[in-house]
Amino acid sequence: MNALEIRPLTLEDLPAVKSFTDRAIGDGYYSLPELEKIHQQSLFHAGQKDQKMLTLVLSTPEKQIFGVRITYPPGQWSHGKGKGLNPGSWPHPLSETAYFQSLFIDPELTAHGWGKKLSLKAMEALLQIHAKGIVCHSWKESPHDSSGRYLRGLGFQVIATHPLYWKEVDYTCTRCGKPCLCTAEEMYLDLAPAKGTS
Repeated sequence: MNALEIRPLTLEDLPAVKSFTDRAIGDGYYSLPELEKIHQQSLFHAGQKDQKMLTLVLSTPEKQIFGVRITYPPGQWSHGKGKGLNPGSWPHPLSETAYFQSLFIDPELTAHGWGKKLSLKAMEALLQIHAKGIVCHSWKESPHDSSGRYLRGLGFQVIATHPLYWKEVDYTCTRCGKPCLCTAEEMYLDLAPAKGTS
């Protein structure tokens, strides 16, 4: 395999991202129109001409996709893929909280730290735009709790558990088939320094 790089998502990547996510999570989890919307929602507008893409991909120089970290800045999202959100339990309001929509890594590259690297790069970008926190939905049934373990390792804490979180999503889950019967754990990472620290 050629050298891999972490870089911002581009519109030209979307067909390859769709093929990758169909293989990684299940057929139809994302449609091309939905990925176009994700691209738009992932753009943070710092000024009239200044934009920052927060969704990142792991790819070869030839643009073959091996991973994606979908990230929305505060103010550009209101819910996740499924049902279940408890903003009243967060340390910061929805308007100051970013969202980690999804992280997928090619199965052959799992346990090599690429998910953590993608997430740390996204967190770095969110700090630059002054996001106060990040919320996400962890896949509770992930093999060996890999989803939860990696997020807890980054400092995320469980806020709530949502059984059948993805049941209404019209796709074929790689674990359950259709409908998806998996459970999501809503997790939050406070990015703001504690009072009295700099």
